[in-house]
Amino acid sequence: MSNLRIEAITSTTERRKLSIPFKTAQHTVTTMDAVLVTVRLSDGSTGVGAATPNAVVTGDTLTSLHAVIDEVLTPALLHADFARWEDLLASLDHAIHGNSAAKAGVEIALWDLRAQQLGVPLYELLGGDADYMVTDWTVGIADEDVMRTQAQRIAAAGFNAVKIKVGGADLATDLDHIQAIAAAVGPKVKLRLDANQGWTVRQAQRAIQAIAALHLPVEFVEQPVLASDRAGLAAVTASSPLPIMADEALFSPADAQELLRMHACDYLNIKLMKTGGLAGAERINAIAELNGVQCMIGCMIESRIGIAAAVAFAAAHRNVVFADLDAAFMLKEPETGGFTQQQNALHCLHVPGLGFERIKS
Repeated sequence: MSNLRIEAITSTTERRKLSIPFKTAQHTVTTMDAVLVTVRLSDGSTGVGAATPNAVVTGDTLTSLHAVIDEVLTPALLHADFARWEDLLASLDHAIHGNSAAKAGVEIALWDLRAQQLGVPLYELLGGDADYMVTDWTVGIADEDVMRTQAQRIAAAGFNAVKIKVGGADLATDLDHIQAIAAAVGPKVKLRLDANQGWTVRQAQRAIQAIAALHLPVEFVEQPVLASDRAGLAAVTASSPLPIMADEALFSPADAQELLRMHACDYLNIKLMKTGGLAGAERINAIAELNGVQCMIGCMIESRIGIAAAVAFAAAHRNVVFADLDAAFMLKEPETGGFTQQQNALHCLHVPGLGFERIKS
């Protein structure tokens, strides 16, 4: 990698329709939008990454992502020495405050290139504990019949965990949805509940007690209260008979340290679009592991490139025991590359880098 420099960084928009609308307690999504990033080195080799906008979680739009990548991150990295890896990642991180998704898009492309230069798949570069990860599939908020039918199809496809979006209606409706899905998929399928900040502290405590009383195979309840209310999240966790997972409350290693110091959750949900890429995800997982806390790798409704990076990260680390990487299945016209799927298992490709077709110089 000596004498290699970053010669160009380009960004393009990708937009694909979802097969069905995806609704949470915060918003409804009908398309997968992404900014695809290509980084080219002075030897002509290229790496690919992707940034996904999410106005309600990371505060991004397609327009803002393009602006940050093209006008801030690209000038900060152009002509940089690719061999000075730590300096390269620091320059990316320090180029602008926040803007984690834009940074993730560029950083994933850099990691793709680094793995290619070393001649190894990305999952091996990151740790190589395994070469696949088992994921759940999420049922968005909808009419009960729609949610039940979708859950049945998920179970029939070989998935042993279904994630259910809750918090968008009254508690009685949520309980009806949970029970209907549990009956439809059977007792061997685990349930994961995600409120997406949809409850107050009192509502969360009441809801979780009621859910626990159903005696269903619920693995955890994700982000029941506002991300900004860490004390409230800690109060819910302290009183909860079910494990609590932090998601929107977790962006940085500092967030992870504070959440664990406060005993505000039982699990952490790492998403590359929140962490600014793989380096931040690595640090968060290390902090969690030191504290005896296991992690999940999650995703936005994002491109296959971003999902492939998340699969590689999850496969590489044994402390990442849950995966919610179902966005790859939600497109009306599915993509290919980066990984293969066998029922609920996502398998990394045994090729250098991420495994997407390279752009020729």
